[in-house]
Amino acid sequence: MHLNIMLTVYIGIDVGTQGVKAIAYQPSSRTTEGVSNNSNTSGLILARASKGYDVLPTNVDGRVEQDPADWVDAVRYVLKEIVHELSLAPPSDDISSEKYILSGIGISGQQHGMVLLDSNFKPLRPAKLWCDVEASEESQWIRSITDDSKVDPEAQQWSHVLPGFTSPKVLWTIRNEPDIWNRVRWCVLPHDFINLVLRGAHDDCPPPNITPTTDRGDASGSGIFDTKKGQYNEQLINRIDPSGRYEKSIPQILNPLDICGYLSFQWMHEIGLLTEEETDGRLIPISVGSGDNMCSALGVGCVQPGMAVMSLGTSGTIFGVSHSPPSSEVAPFADATGKYLPLVCIMSCTAVLNSVLESFFNGNEIVKVCEDSEAKKWTHHDATELAKCYPPGCHGINFLPYLTPGERTPDWPHATGAILGLTASNLALAKASATASTDSTAKIPIDPMAGILYRAAMEGITYQLAEGLATMQRACKDGFKPSSLLVVGGGSHNKLWRQMLADVLQLELRFPREKESAALGAAFQAGAAVEASKQKDGSSGFSMDMYVLKQNIDIQEDVVRPTTDARVLKLYRDGRERHCRYSQILFVNSSK
Repeated sequence: MHLNIMLTVYIGIDVGTQGVKAIAYQPSSRTTEGVSNNSNTSGLILARASKGYDVLPTNVDGRVEQDPADWVDAVRYVLKEIVHELSLAPPSDDISSEKYILSGIGISGQQHGMVLLDSNFKPLRPAKLWCDVEASEESQWIRSITDDSKVDPEAQQWSHVLPGFTSPKVLWTIRNEPDIWNRVRWCVLPHDFINLVLRGAHDDCPPPNITPTTDRGDASGSGIFDTKKGQYNEQLINRIDPSGRYEKSIPQILNPLDICGYLSFQWMHEIGLLTEEETDGRLIPISVGSGDNMCSALGVGCVQPGMAVMSLGTSGTIFGVSHSPPSSEVAPFADATGKYLPLVCIMSCTAVLNSVLESFFNGNEIVKVCEDSEAKKWTHHDATELAKCYPPGCHGINFLPYLTPGERTPDWPHATGAILGLTASNLALAKASATASTDSTAKIPIDPMAGILYRAAMEGITYQLAEGLATMQRACKDGFKPSSLLVVGGGSHNKLWRQMLADVLQLELRFPREKESAALGAAFQAGAAVEASKQKDGSSGFSMDMYVLKQNIDIQEDVVRPTTDARVLKLYRDGRERHCRYSQILFVNSSK
């Protein structure tokens, strides 16, 4: 007798700044009840889809906005692509043929965005994004009332609320666009908005009694959610908007394993799950969703205290799971499992190395070594090979990497880059090492200091990340004690940098393979929510952590361990001490 198999699939969608990315994930059979997944024991990514979009053009400094309709169009596109590629079907009792079954959807969204909706859930203006800093004055005002007696003194402090957070944007709208604010019924985050639309809020016949929801993770980036108390801070909300409109506009917060609603039948028709003739089908759950950092943590398996992720991109980010709520020395976020996700961000990371490469290696012209050779630009690989010729500590030269300019951790908005510690002696050593490392056929950088400056810049970024990690540990006290780091982002591929980070941080480093961790994490969340809904009672102990840790999270075999060489460790300790001392002297209490 032939046994037909229904294969469970969950789709995770990440609604990002540059576009939407989606992953179709078939979960590990160890976590799927009532479904025979004989061909899959560890979980598989079956399909991917993506669609890009841009921010809206503007001449206004600090303004970064997008049309939420572009998000909806992109979500529709990726869902259609995956449904078509896998011939997905909705849940059904019919097991007469082998097919992939779409059993749930999860949404990850860029954090901090402000989406203002009318009573019909239609956007009243473009969405202001996380990187929109028009609300700088409003951010300063919110931070200035930290010690005000009208804000609960036992609640979380609000010194972390930067211009990119949601609440300063709301105050900016109240002050600058009062006509729009007076029409606002709902103020939601990007992932909340997509959940609403998928549930049918914009359908020809919207379902009755639909209301916005969010989760504590994404809510913790709004600037009005108290992670210590696990609720919105009503006093702060009403200081921002005494009229009460803001308080009435914020979405309900659901639990990590909750289902916020179901994919509407109109959407099921639009993406090809149902034909025009089909008018009914089993409901497809939509999990509560979360912010992109929270979903990324799920996607790399960072779900237990002591686990942490470092992202080496244009900016550098570290976030980790903590038992205890962090102080406002860091971004005091909640995670998507019910715990805490403190986060630090340094503004200048791989962008600094890009600047050094272009300014000190390549310049405006590329010089040929000889007439027969082709002029080729220096790459980061080339620059790294040259940087290896120099010792840790760079002969006492420090590169302060604040090229953005400004720094977020610590809060030094006026910090700028600097090269310090130059002496006649180390200049001579730098030149000698550069000469010894090249031969007559090698490319020659336009500046003889290029190699040592590349390494010094890499060390400066590493010291800054180390200080950020130390700040996280201080902010969480005993709640956050990392034993290793999961490292992602473009910079994580550089082997010199890998070893440098391990040595300075004194932690083992591991490297997840999946680049779209936020979309994968959203798929994990959908699977966990559906499985939790099948539990007959609450006594099983089922949790998000349990589900995620049973999934297939592909980690490279390479593990980078810190050196035990005492000389190397001392050189890095001395370099980090100089980095901190120079930065303190130059930028603490700096006003311009």
